[in-house]
Amino acid sequence: MPTKLLLSEWLTLLEKRHPSEIELGLERVAQVAERLQLQRPAKKVIIVAGTNGKGSCVAILEKILLAANYRVGTYTSPHFIRYNERICIDGVAVSDQTICQAFERIEQARGEISLTYFEFGTLAALLVMSGSTLDVAILEVGLGGRLDAVNLVDTDIAIVTSIALDHQDWLGDNLDIIAREKASIARTGKPLIYGETPVLQGALEVGRELAADLMMAGQDFDIESKVDGKLTVVCQKNSSTPIVYSNLSDTRLPQPSLLCALQAVSLIDNSLSSNLIDLALQDVQLQGRFQTLRYRGVEIVLDVAHNPAAAKRLANQLQAREMKRVRAVVAVMADKDIEGILFPIRGCVTDWFPANIPSQPRAADARQWQGILYNTPVADSVEQAFEQALNNSVQGDVVLVFGSFFTVAPVLKWLAEKGIVV
Repeated sequence: MPTKLLLSEWLTLLEKRHPSEIELGLERVAQVAERLQLQRPAKKVIIVAGTNGKGSCVAILEKILLAANYRVGTYTSPHFIRYNERICIDGVAVSDQTICQAFERIEQARGEISLTYFEFGTLAALLVMSGSTLDVAILEVGLGGRLDAVNLVDTDIAIVTSIALDHQDWLGDNLDIIAREKASIARTGKPLIYGETPVLQGALEVGRELAADLMMAGQDFDIESKVDGKLTVVCQKNSSTPIVYSNLSDTRLPQPSLLCALQAVSLIDNSLSSNLIDLALQDVQLQGRFQTLRYRGVEIVLDVAHNPAAAKRLANQLQAREMKRVRAVVAVMADKDIEGILFPIRGCVTDWFPANIPSQPRAADARQWQGILYNTPVADSVEQAFEQALNNSVQGDVVLVFGSFFTVAPVLKWLAEKGIVV
């Protein structure tokens, strides 16, 4: 294989090389990490797991810590438009050259060991971060927790934002089993921050087995009050000196993600002011999480909701906005609970525009949609469905795009080509 490849060539190679897209387990990736003599990515490491809200939690942490002048690296997945989005240093996506150099080092070190696309990318992120003199590395789990490549790193703070049914083929169809998998990113004597109430038994058991310092929403940190759109959040409630963040703007950020992030921040630096925290929260912008844009007088809402729990949150946000005519562009992966995803949103939608995703062999196809949405025509692509929804809309209408990262990404690209800042 040539030693010098463009990033696009690397990604094409990695997509095709490994026999399966997902292969959970740490043995292979740990062997390559040892050959690379991989160092810790930062002085402090935070690992974020959870069914929903991981990306929001990472974004909140990043904004607050950058506002406090910490050097911060983030690793997230998947990406929307450019692979580089996955690896950011101080809020800026790293260059093609930086990623390619990391890929070349991994390729030389791995020898006969086969790595998945995600494992290769995780090692690259860790290599980039370890050479960047960071104060804090924030790593988002790709799938599960215990056997995810990110769990290769010993974390200083583990976060589990939420637990819901998703990826059952890999994680099991029982919430306690899923909770065990996700909470297993914790380490002995280190904080394990859990964002939902009540804590599932599986997470409690893992916390005890690992002797982690379990911190629970509603007990160790919580919203103390919400008055006139302003929040007061108390962290480390059971310590001798609780940390209080007052007069925070009530953003659209998921509450478990917000609370988990604030609890983690309070453990890293308990001197940060409420004003700094509030300004940072107002600056959090997440692509594809109830992201709103306008095009030709039509409001566009983009959301990656891809399981019933996320769809229910999306429906609540739509209802709170009292949107009248909503035309929904939807495409999901075939292994998802499609009816469970659509059910919470049905009452909010005026017209449906289901779509195939030809680039994704795992996507639901026309036959599935026609059985669920009663012979509603299925577009050949997300872009086609989006254009149909727009053409059927007038000023003041809403076009909702949801169901997957692979659904939102084509629309973001389409809008960018039209000159809409995304």
